[in-house]
Amino acid sequence: MPADIRRGRLADQVALVTGGGRGIGQAIACAFAGEGAQVVVADIDADAASDTARAIASNGAKALVVPTDVTSPDAQDQLFSRVRDTFKRLDILVNNAGIFHVAPLLDFPLEAWRRVFAVNLDGALLATQRAGRMMQAQEPLAATGCRGKILNVSSGAAEMGRPFLAPYGASKAALNHLSKSTALVLGPHAIATTVLYPTSVREGMFGPIADQMAEFEGMSPDDFAAQRAAGSPLERLQKPEEVAAIAVWVAAHAGMSLNGRLVHTEAHVGALP
Repeated sequence: MPADIRRGRLADQVALVTGGGRGIGQAIACAFAGEGAQVVVADIDADAASDTARAIASNGAKALVVPTDVTSPDAQDQLFSRVRDTFKRLDILVNNAGIFHVAPLLDFPLEAWRRVFAVNLDGALLATQRAGRMMQAQEPLAATGCRGKILNVSSGAAEMGRPFLAPYGASKAALNHLSKSTALVLGPHAIATTVLYPTSVREGMFGPIADQMAEFEGMSPDDFAAQRAAGSPLERLQKPEEVAAIAVWVAAHAGMSLNGRLVHTEAHVGALP
């Protein structure tokens, strides 16, 4: 392993990234590995998770791939058993797994609504419960003073009404609230919960969302993307690697000052300590 990885800001830490097969999740998994973390990539798409592991390996690190349906309590139990058996501890959980469904609100299929909430919210709850119990039982890290970090990947959609993307935004708003509750419950145990809050990110889900939303809103995908970029503080779509850099900063941050905080990733691009 290269010396720079051994000296990384997350050296000797164990990180679990759900939805780590593509987009923001893949970028975070690769960035964590580049900073010395031992990374577990959990994704329902085993091939995508393996792609992430190969990307990590190409930079001289390794990753453990665990195909996981985050909506299944049994699958989550198996995931955390693998983490415990392999590494004996968990320092960072990134709840990133997420899906969307585009449809008019008044005709939205209830089954699709429930599926979005199952992945985006129930999956985060199930992982948080298991990570929280595991982290409570371990000693704090000298580097951060924390027993663990939980990073929940939310979205600007949580604060923005979208008539064709209602359950996605509603599930992310609920994730923000869950994060605040988690911060109160786990904070006294030196476990910090932080919300990462990107708005429009160039890769991952944005492409399919843009294609479908543009059709419903009567514009081209390029015009939809330009509209979203114009509303960004960056005046462009954010890169997954930029979100990942901020995730590294949060994960490596010493102390509990980010517990319960919502970190707008766009506002931090180019301004990291």
